[in-house]
Parts: sequence; C-alpha cells; structure tokens
Amino acid sequence: MRREPVTEESVAEARALAREEPGTGLPVLAQCLLEFGWHVDRERPSARIPFFEEAAAIYRDLLAGGSEEHLAAAMHAISCLGLHYSSAHADDRSLAAKTEAAALARKLNRHRQDGSKEVKILGAFAHGLAEAGRFERAVAAQREVVAIYRATEGPAGHPSPDGVVWSLLNLAIYLDLAGRTDASLEIEREALRLKRRMVAAEPRRRTGLVIWLAGVSHRFADTGHPQEAGELLDEAVAACDLLPPEGDFGNFGFNQGVQAALFARSGARDERATDDRAVPIGVSPDPQALQPVLGVSFDWWSFSVRQAYRAGCEAMDDAISTTGDLSALDPTRLAELGTLLRRRNIRRSVVFDCVPQQFIEKVVPALGESVALERRLATARPDISRRRLIRSLTDQAMGHLATGANSTAAEALREAHDLFGFGQDRLARRSHGG
Repeated sequence: MRREPVTEESVAEARALAREEPGTGLPVLAQCLLEFGWHVDRERPSARIPFFEEAAAIYRDLLAGGSEEHLAAAMHAISCLGLHYSSAHADDRSLAAKTEAAALARKLNRHRQDGSKEVKILGAFAHGLAEAGRFERAVAAQREVVAIYRATEGPAGHPSPDGVVWSLLNLAIYLDLAGRTDASLEIEREALRLKRRMVAAEPRRRTGLVIWLAGVSHRFADTGHPQEAGELLDEAVAACDLLPPEGDFGNFGFNQGVQAALFARSGARDERATDDRAVPIGVSPDPQALQPVLGVSFDWWSFSVRQAYRAGCEAMDDAISTTGDLSALDPTRLAELGTLLRRRNIRRSVVFDCVPQQFIEKVVPALGESVALERRLATARPDISRRRLIRSLTDQAMGHLATGANSTAAEALREAHDLFGFGQDRLARRSHGG
C-alpha cells in the first residue's frame, strides 16, 4: 500500500502523539523524523542532521529502558546518522555513529539465525575504521563479516557467494594495509577458489572471473610472486577464450564494479605519499583527511571521501593538460606521466555514473592511451618498461571485458601474458612494431 509522504504537519502530529502517549508515539515520531530528514534541503547535508540526531536520541532512550523491541530500528537510525555526519564532513562523529550502530548489530545478531544476520552495517564499520587508519581493528571487524557470510553455507554451497567473495576481498585489503601481506595473499587465494567454484556452477559468471583473475595478477606481481601472477594471466586468457567474441550489457554494473575495485587496488601505492616523494597530485595534503581505501566497493566510501576523490580528478586533468609534446619528454618524465594517467583512469573507472556508453566513450579510450604511452616508454627504456606495459595491457583488458568486448580483451591479455616470458630485446622490437 502506498504511503503518504511525511510532511512538517506529519512530524507535528507525531510530536503531539509522543507527548500524549510516549509508549506508542515516540517510535512513530522517530520514524517520521527519519523519513522527513531524507527530504530536507538536499543541497545542505548539515541541515538534515538534526532530524537524524533527534531520531537517534529517541531510540537510545527507548533502548535504555531495557527493551530490545526497537533494536533493529535504532541500529538503522544511528547508521543513517553516521552517513549524514559523513556527508557534512564530520568524519569523527561519523565513525563514532558507525561504531555505535555496529555494537547494536552485534547485539541484534545474537537473536538471529544464520542467513538473516545484519552484515552491511558491520561492513561499513570495518571500512570506516580503515579510512581512519585503524587497520588492525578494521581486520577484526571484517573477520566478523566474513564469518557471517561463511555461516550461510548450506549443503549445496554458498547461498550468497558474492557476499563471501567480496567480504574476503575487503579482508585481504585490510590485512594488506595492516602490513600482513602473507595473510592477505592466503585470503586472496581462498576468494579465487570460491570464484572458480561459482563459475563452474554458473558459467554466466565467467566474465567476472576473467576480470578477477586479471586484476588479482597485479596483486601477486606487486608482492613478489611473478610465477603466480603469470599463471593467473594464463588462466585469464583461457577463460576469456571461452567467452563469446562480443558480450552484452546485461551484467555491466557488476562486471564494471569488479573492474573498478581491482583496478583501484592495484594503484593504491601510487596514491600514498612517502618520505622520499611529494604528496601525489590529486591526493589531499592534509594528513588528517580521510582517504579512500582503494579497492573497497565505492558504495562504502563516505561522502567526504567521494568529494576529495572527485576533486583529485580535476587536479590530475590540469596537470596532464600542461604536459606538452610527448616526444620531448625524457623517460623519467614519461614514466611519471604514465603513472598519473593510470591514476586518473582508476578514478574515472570508480566515479563515473554507471552508464555503459559513457564508460565506452571516456574510460576505454583512456586505457588505450595509457598502453600507447607505455609502448613509447618501452622504446626509450626497455629495462624498466615490461612490468608497466603488462600492467597497462591488463588494465585495458579489464575495461574491455566490462563492456563485453571479449575478443579485444583476449588480445590484450594474451600479449600481457606473453610479456612475462619475453626478453628485453624482444620487448623493444614489439614496442617498435616489429
């Protein structure tokens, strides 16, 4: 049944009821405040916060009496409050609200059966901890999320395999951020095993597997496991050859989400300032500013981080536009430009508006530009270029896979895979077109 929208009059009536009959009226008022708050002054997030704060305060008072009747409603209200604190750039208060909501989720889950437990709020909490640099706590919180998804496994396998796989990917990211590389790679391998099982049961998922294999190959190469990286690319080529030459956009949103997450993660180190390097272009110089946890689904990112990430794209555009003639750049400058182009491509993959044609027109050609620049660098410096060219070709293939250009993707993957076995002189000849 369709409900009438909540208005100022509705809220006033709910306030009157709350005064006359608190037991009945206070929950009604809290719900009215939440619904009304979502529609107040969309251009000024801070104007909406008082409605969510009041609703959260009501639910806290209701829980203080010992009743758990309103536990789920309180959890969602406080989680929404955290979201709105984030949109107003009140990041400390946002994390505090996420922490409180996660505590309520744990309490609620004690009374729920596997398969119906609250998990999204716990996942958002883990991500909030990672954004704030509290990586070990993020690992602990994410392990709870993984455990909940794993507990849903039945006789026929995981009823929610995507939830398990994505939760494992996020756990691998947090472990990596916490400096626990070996543990992170073990989780990575587990996620791959599950992904393969999913495709064996449902071949329609194969495109996602190819993207995953290609993206994960970066991870193993970057952590000193070139043999595994090459094997993953070999598997990606073989799986890609099983796809039709041209796919459709039926699963574009999911496939592009996989592409964006894995692509972003592979550029995480380029986003970080180090002792011997200036703050990268497009990254906030404020050490207290929250930064995106690259590779985690963009859905988790706070509004303040989204804004900083988009602003970073503009700074990159400005820097790239003043580059000048590429033929006049020395190899060092070419390499710097190549890294900047890749970082911009990652951001474009992440922040675009989920329109396939826009992705085809803006992101895919830019991936091709990166390959062309890396080929130019290979001509000038074959001694440093192979890994970079492999990476750019794999990036390009992931973009083509997201849009269904499977045969083109296979060509790029095959070249990237072959480069693992090329000597430098052969690479130089390919760079010249030989």
